[in-house]
Amino acid sequence: MPKIVLILGGGPGGLTAASRLRQMLGAEHRVVLVDRSPYYTYGPSLTWVMVGKRQLPRITRDIRDIRKRGIEVKIAEITDIDANQKRVTLTKETIDYDYLVIALGTVYSDAEVPGLGRAWTFYHPDGAEGMAEELPNFSSGRIVVSAPRLPYKCPPSLYEGALLLDAYYRKAGLRENIEITVTTPENEPLYQYPGCGERVLTLLRSRKIAFRGGARMTSVDSDNQQLHFANGDPLAFDMLVAAPVHRLPPMLDSLGLNGPDGWIAADAQTLATGAPDVYAIGDCNTVLTPAGEPLPKSGTVAEGEAEVVARNIAAEITGEQPTWAFGGESACSMETDFSHGATISANHFAEPPKASMRGPSRLAHWAKVGAERVWL
Repeated sequence: MPKIVLILGGGPGGLTAASRLRQMLGAEHRVVLVDRSPYYTYGPSLTWVMVGKRQLPRITRDIRDIRKRGIEVKIAEITDIDANQKRVTLTKETIDYDYLVIALGTVYSDAEVPGLGRAWTFYHPDGAEGMAEELPNFSSGRIVVSAPRLPYKCPPSLYEGALLLDAYYRKAGLRENIEITVTTPENEPLYQYPGCGERVLTLLRSRKIAFRGGARMTSVDSDNQQLHFANGDPLAFDMLVAAPVHRLPPMLDSLGLNGPDGWIAADAQTLATGAPDVYAIGDCNTVLTPAGEPLPKSGTVAEGEAEVVARNIAAEITGEQPTWAFGGESACSMETDFSHGATISANHFAEPPKASMRGPSRLAHWAKVGAERVWL
């Protein structure tokens, strides 16, 4: 009997799952992808947009192009998800499914930190493009690059942003006039990547970038240009560059699948949720390591989870035994200037977890360039 696999979200996880399922299933089975926007922008390149090394059209694609592969694409708002009836309601239609893959990522918020909405950011396309226009106008003062709350997607991105701002102002001959400080609730950088934090700190020090850990931001006083934290003294700034607070899309709260931390609880190996035939992949989920820590919200995690879910669904539909299990691995590229980068990778399910940081090197930089080209 023909089956319908419905995928919600056209990010790295959703697109990977849709492509893999279409490759593995016969034409009689429907693979349907839903997203509110017809356009996908490659997130890892937004820091390059910030410093003028990329333009948004170069890193943006129309996801409707995958229709030519036999994947149905619906551009619509999701108004209701009924896991009991196995039905999803869109703005103009209702889709019954046999399998549901939730890959809706996160939504951004500033409500939790008063004043945060006036900060600059490179975490979405409009913000990165706005920063590219603003940076030439900033010639002296203190830039604070901050993660107000945890978690935030692609943990190395915060440090990449600070390092590229350093490179930008060095190239402009203005670095002596500018202070750069990173703040984060983490006690040290990249707490989910054991052993990498001290190397990142060494790199920051070598570039005269200050670091303030254990700094959970409580408010932004833009009039007086001060940041306030749960502990410690306020911090003055002239430009604030901040990650938004990341939250689960509100429509998913009603499913009752959330774990204690507010994200959808998913099985560490299969990504199954508490609802039948419903899987959650990528940034919208929580997968716990053997040590009880959540996996980082990372594009490579989303892609790896998507591969496992797609292969297991395809096996079940075709009458085979679903045997794939997610291995808990992630890898991130962190640009350190305009021609060098570092590769940070981990096996989060190892006991104890294993992580490494390789570089900075030109090879790591070109590896990120290559990943961008392959993905797009």
